[in-house]
Amino acid sequence: MKKTIWVIVSSVAVVFLVYHFSVQSQNNRLENALAVQYSNQLTSASEKLTKLTESVDQTMLFTDKEALEQPLDDVWRISSDIRTSISALPINNETSAIWMNYLNRLGNGAAQVKDGKVPIEEWQKNMAGARENLQELSNQWAFTNKDGGSKDYIVKAFVQNKLDQNGEKSWKSLGNSVKAYTESDFPMTASEADQQKKKDLQHIKDADITSAEAKEKFFKLFPEFKDAKIHITESSQDAPYPFYHIQFHEGIRIGYADLTKKGGHLLSFLMERPFEKTTITVQQMKDKSAEYMKNFGFTDTEMVEYRENSIAWHLSFARKAQDNDALIYADGIQLKIAKDNGELLGLNAMEYIQKEKIDKQKIVPIDKAELFSSNFSVEEERLAYVENKQLQQRLAYQLIAVNESIGTYKIYIDTENHEILHAEKLP
Repeated sequence: MKKTIWVIVSSVAVVFLVYHFSVQSQNNRLENALAVQYSNQLTSASEKLTKLTESVDQTMLFTDKEALEQPLDDVWRISSDIRTSISALPINNETSAIWMNYLNRLGNGAAQVKDGKVPIEEWQKNMAGARENLQELSNQWAFTNKDGGSKDYIVKAFVQNKLDQNGEKSWKSLGNSVKAYTESDFPMTASEADQQKKKDLQHIKDADITSAEAKEKFFKLFPEFKDAKIHITESSQDAPYPFYHIQFHEGIRIGYADLTKKGGHLLSFLMERPFEKTTITVQQMKDKSAEYMKNFGFTDTEMVEYRENSIAWHLSFARKAQDNDALIYADGIQLKIAKDNGELLGLNAMEYIQKEKIDKQKIVPIDKAELFSSNFSVEEERLAYVENKQLQQRLAYQLIAVNESIGTYKIYIDTENHEILHAEKLP
């Protein structure tokens, strides 16, 4: 009898242990899933808060009603998105309610300004303080990076907190919530697929060159590699357009260059070698880059940006329109120059070779006093071609506007209809 009882008790214990292990494993999986879910929600809220602050800043740039329309729309939309993110998080109810109410008032205020119910001057006055409040809210989300965003911290601070506040809520119901969140995900769209497709260079009317002519053109462009061993192959049949791929090797230097089959235009160049610890000056870098651009025949360009890392300078150039010297950013060239002696390490001229089609466009003067708030001053102005929402190249006023409290902005305004095409805050 005792033996029978012992067997029964042992069996029950084993079943209990197996059940406990199974439940614990399930809990751990759910815990991990919840940690990932809440971590993603926290990251999303942080990113949206940054965008909201930037949009609020942009509403303080202008006084013109049309210029304000887009940033006010952004404030209304993003504030609503953040409320959705916050409502999905198991944070303190009181804190949630306070910020939900604040964000709701912020969004409604932007809508009232857009509808003409609140003067823009009153909005801009109030937003001076709102910017600080938004920054404070961003600081409250700073725990997303605490302990490297570790699962243990997120589970302790949020998952377990949720259970403590809702004792009757089981792991199963929490798991169902995670499942619902997961099922709400959707694939990325490809609305800009046409823009991303490579062009076939139909505008180039030059005759095809032979492999021997490509070799000759390579030595003409890069005379320093006249003694290099080279190997030339043609592009595959599924390439966006025909080109020659030239691989070279000379001493410690190896690399390649691509030339179009039509006319032998330089598409790209890349070279690798060891680097010294010396560093050329910024002016030397600019002089070297200007020399390269001249030698390659890219004389209708202008440097628009440069940055550096430990071994190289990275430079960006844009084509200049013939009739008005406007920068065509879409027709860009990128250079990579060695930091130790200014030697060319890389070049990408694909965008330049593809060449955007630019249409004629009227240039209607703008009244900066009416467009910008009195706190901003325009420090720089020139013309540039940039894309609008329909991915059309539009001629625009490129303005650098400065406000001591908010910062410096680069703004693109359509020269014909005065639409604000882009407005970005500069570092």
